[in-house]
Amino acid sequence: MTDGRYQLAVIGAGSGGREAALAAAHSGLRVVLIERDTLGGTCLHRGFYCLKTLRACAEAQRFNAPVDLRSEVADGTAKLPDWLATQRKISIRLTQAWGNQLGRAGVAVEFGQATLADSGRINVSSTHREPFSIEADYIILATGSRPAYDGLGPDSRIVNSADLLKQRTLPKHLLIVGGGYIGCEFATIFRALGSRVTLVEQHKRLLWDWDEAVGDFVANAMRASGIELVFGAAFDVTRAGAESDGASVMLSDGAQINPGLILIVTGRKPNVEDLGVEKLGISVNPFVAVDEQMRTSCNRIYAVGDVNGLSLLDSAAISQARVAVDSILGKQARFSARWIPRCIHTDPGAASIGWNEDEAGRAGLDVIAHSQTFRLVTDDERTVTNPSETMLKILIQSESRQILGVHAVGHQAAEIVNFVSVAIQSGLNLEELMEVPLVHPSTAEAIHECAKSLGSVLAG
Repeated sequence: MTDGRYQLAVIGAGSGGREAALAAAHSGLRVVLIERDTLGGTCLHRGFYCLKTLRACAEAQRFNAPVDLRSEVADGTAKLPDWLATQRKISIRLTQAWGNQLGRAGVAVEFGQATLADSGRINVSSTHREPFSIEADYIILATGSRPAYDGLGPDSRIVNSADLLKQRTLPKHLLIVGGGYIGCEFATIFRALGSRVTLVEQHKRLLWDWDEAVGDFVANAMRASGIELVFGAAFDVTRAGAESDGASVMLSDGAQINPGLILIVTGRKPNVEDLGVEKLGISVNPFVAVDEQMRTSCNRIYAVGDVNGLSLLDSAAISQARVAVDSILGKQARFSARWIPRCIHTDPGAASIGWNEDEAGRAGLDVIAHSQTFRLVTDDERTVTNPSETMLKILIQSESRQILGVHAVGHQAAEIVNFVSVAIQSGLNLEELMEVPLVHPSTAEAIHECAKSLGSVLAG
């Protein structure tokens, strides 16, 4: 039977799905949001907020903060379950806030496994009620992604990122296979929590899809914190016998590493298995293929966020959701990943927007690049006694001086890039950016300093 008729049905209640549902509801559409598990998706339960909470716990232990943000550390032993309990408490609070926000916007929320019956009908199965159907004029898929390595469960010594967050004890030695942003984030967090950390990456550097200056700066900071980095090594992960630590990694040079725990973070795959996309002819290889308006090969069905693989970051999912809703409303909208600010939560954090130097070179762009490292005193009182080190790199078009890319690593790197994003959207070139008045002292002043330095270089 059909239990509801809507103008838009959104499948998946992570960052992209929530944004799509809210944007459509605020535009006057009748919207239903279908979630098979819990509101919040990876962002609230296995991603950004989990990582930030664990980092806060590490900082709380370091500075002997109030007990609600730290475990008892009198014996010098970290209590990971206490920290994870804090993380889950915060996730629950945020989930409730999301639910309240959706309710105020008039979005109907249904829980269950959604399967596409056709381009305008969704079958929903649930353990809590009889199966039912939902009809919708348009459908947005926002089912997210999961680790490409399925893992052997949280009790195994070889885990993926989801299982790592279910560990009951802090590993004495954590070996991470994969030097992308997820591997780097977990490396810096577990080092801060007290684990010995080794990271193995097949490429010659970390964060291979970021500007090289960012990867190098993050790598140096990780080494300074005591993280061991191994580059350019092929590896083979094997399960060891019960009498050993449980797992080992054999490197291509013959070296063998036997840590207490191995984390595999070598990519992600889309959550599409139970959606029924194939029978509708929707292209999946391995992610759901979309055009610039987020439309799939089925005109009334869109896909946003991790499920389309264009970018596995929340900022991109949110932007894609807005583009999809605008397209449904008949507006002209296009998504370009290059001009969406992105951020990773390493220590220090990194953020970027636009072209990196290698990409610009391969594209034949005539660019001028300039990088600079600062020790900034900002509006954060902690930087007065301990100025934070920030690396900033600017790329401009050589003739017009238009900003083509900015890459930042350091305290509040994301805020620096957010400021630049506004400047780029406003069409400001380098000289015009330098004329924008800023608060003093503030992190954004790094942009002025770097721009002035670049201006001096250009002046000869």
